Amino acid sequence: MLASRRKMATVITTRDHDQKSARLREFCESEEEDIARKLLEIISTESEFPVPSFLNLVINNSNASAGKSFSDAWIYLQVCHEIQEIVHKKYGRYPKVGLVYLKDLLDLSVFEDFRTYSVHALMSYPEGCWLAFLTLLEFLHEKEKHEEALEKVIAEAKLLPSGVRDQHILAGFAHHLFSQLVPNNMYEVDEHEKSFPVECVCGCKAKICRGNTSVGSERTWHGRVDTIVNDMIAVTVGKTPVDGSKEDDDEDENDEPQRKQRKTESDCDSDTEVNYNKRHKCVLLEPKFLEKILAKSITNGFAQVHRDKNNLSGFFIPTFGVTSDHVSICLYDPESDCLLHIREEYGLWFPGSRKKLNELTIIAIWIFLNFTVLTRRRVAAVFEDIDKSGLHAALKGYLTHYREAKLKENFDIQPTVESPWKYVHAHPIKS
Repeated sequence: MLASRRKMATVITTRDHDQKSARLREFCESEEEDIARKLLEIISTESEFPVPSFLNLVINNSNASAGKSFSDAWIYLQVCHEIQEIVHKKYGRYPKVGLVYLKDLLDLSVFEDFRTYSVHALMSYPEGCWLAFLTLLEFLHEKEKHEEALEKVIAEAKLLPSGVRDQHILAGFAHHLFSQLVPNNMYEVDEHEKSFPVECVCGCKAKICRGNTSVGSERTWHGRVDTIVNDMIAVTVGKTPVDGSKEDDDEDENDEPQRKQRKTESDCDSDTEVNYNKRHKCVLLEPKFLEKILAKSITNGFAQVHRDKNNLSGFFIPTFGVTSDHVSICLYDPESDCLLHIREEYGLWFPGSRKKLNELTIIAIWIFLNFTVLTRRRVAAVFEDIDKSGLHAALKGYLTHYREAKLKENFDIQPTVESPWKYVHAHPIKS
């Protein structure tokens, strides 16, 4: 009986493989293939805007060893420290930060073969690789459907209170964007967050997948991320500004130093070919959001490698930040202790419209959602002067706790209510 079931499963798996490979070949000389080939040529050969690039970050200080929740995590970057010194002194040179181009992170061979020989060349690669390409081509084929769905999600969410709005937007993006760019379409939103809708608010009636999105342990940064895609990639939502609302302009008077710091950082990048709308706030690059996404990226990176070291060790593991209009990407390699963050927020939509997704941004998202088959392994060792984040050295003995970080733990960490003095042995200091 068991042998019969195994044989049946093999037949089903073979049939599914054949159907999907046939579907991939149907895209030969299609409009979708032409779009993908042109965009991948830009992605894999260009290093200037609009192709994403990544800043090589160093951590000056953090509370990584304190066992704090993600909401209480803080990270003080070396570049922020240097900028603050410049602001304080009112003079000085802007700090230098290493820059890594997207093309240098990619496994270029598969992109070159696809561009040269079309979808037929993909069949010589492992199944996971050509399935990723099939997923991209199918998304491009159904892009208008997903654009309309996301447009409805955003319109409906904007009518909701701020405490609920962002979760509705993320649920829609998890279902109609992120999960659609991985072969198994798997995603889970935080089952403990009651603000997530039961079903997609675009009207498609699809049930929103919920699950345990916990990352970390009592001795590491820990908590639940908003969404996990493909059991590997964390997605965290940023606050979506509402046009004309008080929320956009409501800043505390005490935030003046932060505004100066952001201005300094913006001036530093004045040579970038990005023209932001004056009303756009860089939510995903604000210091408070950066602290949270960096902590989540680092902790999830360790937890993923601990779960599957053979297949994930040596990769830059991505974490996404998202609002209704923009996306950011943070990359951390727990083996090399190298930390990268995208230089600019990238627009999800073509400028001035929420009706057409920016296909170049979609390609970048797709690449990192399928990083195990589309990016290079142990790429940090290739760069001669890439900086380590410094976290390994700072953690010292606590590094073991991060290397043992877990996923889907049902930890219930209670705050300490008793005085710490209760647990110390006080001895007189000799005079």
